Amino acid sequence: MGGALLKPQTVVQILRCLTLGRYTAVVEGGQLRIRGPQPLAGPLPASIKANRDELVEFLLEYGDGTWPPAPGSELRKAQESEGFGLAGALDKVERTQGGAAA
Repeated sequence: MGGALLKPQTVVQILRCLTLGRYTAVVEGGQLRIRGPQPLAGPLPASIKANRDELVEFLLEYGDGTWPPAPGSELRKAQESEGFGLAGALDKVERTQGGAAA
């Protein structure tokens, strides 16, 4: 059995993992920079690499280029208007995209 058996994680799944691991992300000059308490491990780096463009686009559109999302960003507005946490805001965005947040 050769080859990868796991599919890359979706953008929303990646962001949830970053949150759980206390990582931050920022898009600077078109480059994605991720910082955290330790180096990324497991399937996460491969998923980020496979979905880099979509992740950058998502962060720019919904998080004002940062993770956790910046105050006033679309995700923060959704979070505040609906009264849910960040996970609920991610769920809402994922639903409005028809699950295409990957």
